[in-house]
Amino acid sequence: MHELLVLILALTLTSYLCIRYWRALLWSASQRDLSEATRELGSWINCHPGGGSLDLVCALMKLCPSLERGSDRKLFFVRAYDAILSVPYRLTANASGEKNRWLAAERRACSYFAAVLLDERIHKTSQWYAGQITDAAS
Repeated sequence: MHELLVLILALTLTSYLCIRYWRALLWSASQRDLSEATRELGSWINCHPGGGSLDLVCALMKLCPSLERGSDRKLFFVRAYDAILSVPYRLTANASGEKNRWLAAERRACSYFAAVLLDERIHKTSQWYAGQITDAAS
């Protein structure tokens, strides 16, 4: 019985810390300005709450080549966080309360985080094509 209680507490604490970590990452990304290449995408994200904007940014990321191994790992976890948020967002879609605004803001933050990753990928790819990054540096 004690082992089960310890397991439940450990899982709860781990889940809480993971969510706090990803929310901190989302916050740090929201403090960054986007370059000219993705600034219009950032303004579009702010006008369109919900999961459609994250799907659009992820589709754009597939078009831009990835020069780093494992660069999609952060995006995977942010998409998972957005998927978790989408459940209560859909359930409270008709409500116009404070909780629904918070969920929409969190989902926009997920999309903006993906836009920052896309911006970094575009910048690194353009540097690589310009010859400023070699295989040894990446």
